[in-house]
Amino acid sequence: MIDSALKIGVLSRRAPIGQSADFGATVEHVGGLTRVLPALAEFAEIAWTTLAMQSQIGLPKKYSFPKLSRNSYQHDINIYLTEVDRNSLNQSDWFCTHYIWPLLHDLPMPELDGVKLTRHLESIKGICQAMAITSADVSNDGYLVNDFQLSQVPSALREIEPQKPITFFLHTPWPKAKVSSSFATEILQFLATGMLDADVIEFQTQKDLQAFEKFVMKHLPKQFIGTVLEVNPVSVNVQDLQDQSWNQVSPTDLCEADISYVHIARSDPIKNTLATISSFTEFVNSKESQARNFLDLFIVPSRQQWPQYQELLAKIVKCVEVCNAQLSSLDYTPIRLHIGNDYDLASQALTRYDYLIVCSVADGLNLVVKEGAVLNTRNGVIISTATVGAMAELGNLCVLADDADKASIVRALVAVTKLDLETREAMSAELKNQIKEFDASHWAQSVITSFKILQEV
Repeated sequence: MIDSALKIGVLSRRAPIGQSADFGATVEHVGGLTRVLPALAEFAEIAWTTLAMQSQIGLPKKYSFPKLSRNSYQHDINIYLTEVDRNSLNQSDWFCTHYIWPLLHDLPMPELDGVKLTRHLESIKGICQAMAITSADVSNDGYLVNDFQLSQVPSALREIEPQKPITFFLHTPWPKAKVSSSFATEILQFLATGMLDADVIEFQTQKDLQAFEKFVMKHLPKQFIGTVLEVNPVSVNVQDLQDQSWNQVSPTDLCEADISYVHIARSDPIKNTLATISSFTEFVNSKESQARNFLDLFIVPSRQQWPQYQELLAKIVKCVEVCNAQLSSLDYTPIRLHIGNDYDLASQALTRYDYLIVCSVADGLNLVVKEGAVLNTRNGVIISTATVGAMAELGNLCVLADDADKASIVRALVAVTKLDLETREAMSAELKNQIKEFDASHWAQSVITSFKILQEV
């Protein structure tokens, strides 16, 4: 490791650490910002504090990420697992899953009385305080906090180390719809109040920044002093993806003439998987084509401790069965479901797709879009919705459905088949160039620049 000008304390809800019976601690490929955070080690030493998930209880509390991942970085990345009260964590997770997550994505929530709301918010605050205490270190030059579930960490850190610069990155959307209930307003005030104790708050898109600013000016105008709002879109490590793609082989059960549609998502309502399956089925049923059309679904089970998410995964399985039955006149099975977190297989599918379907109802990042654009070797076209965070940068190089409903997605599927090869080649090349210019290193450098500026103030 070379001498570091900065040491940044990073806090996120989870770490990319798993456990294998054969190999012990392993690197997991997880979603969101987590797989991008190591890019910060190009510019600073990283002390990364995360919550210990249920599967990580009893594991060692400290890991050297370079040793674990067998990758080299300019600076060290040490990961620290923090164990908190399990009842409080479960209560916090339940509330975040059933209330805050849908609220941030403009989805409906059930009603909740004031007493229960207060109890849930206090559980989140307690967990954030515990993480702040664990991460506080006099050798840290500043802190980067990620995840709406850690919204109260800036406030807790400010009490412990009042002079240290703090950046908060919100990788989820901020709601754009008008808040219609008092308890929804109270939840958003709770989130915003904690976040506003950071020196800088970064967002994925300008629309999210503007929605947050509008909310704060209306509901918390006296607290909106001294916090800088910025847009700093998260991206992917292009070089790592390109190195990875050299060693990959296209799935052997696809012929050159086969048309591949790919959808990669967690089993979450916002990902709109059921509408994707139904849209593909209607589209193929109406299409006259000699080629075989396949839809490969790579679904990572999410939040399976909660019945709502168990039911969604079961509905996805059932929907695949029903839709394949509707396409039974074909002499092959067009919809193929892959359940699990097989990153290598999903990456192979990204190299081979003709069409990548990412039509979420709402989405903060969706790095699959950028990974797919970098890995793809067939001038594949991305079909998305404007509410996917990456579309703020890349929407003019993709085909956007008017909405997330089935009819809109079908129209988009029809539209992409009418693109000529020259147009597809141009779109693919421009996507790759755009992502290469604004990759994970560019994002990380922007984060570090904010810390350096704050140190000088």
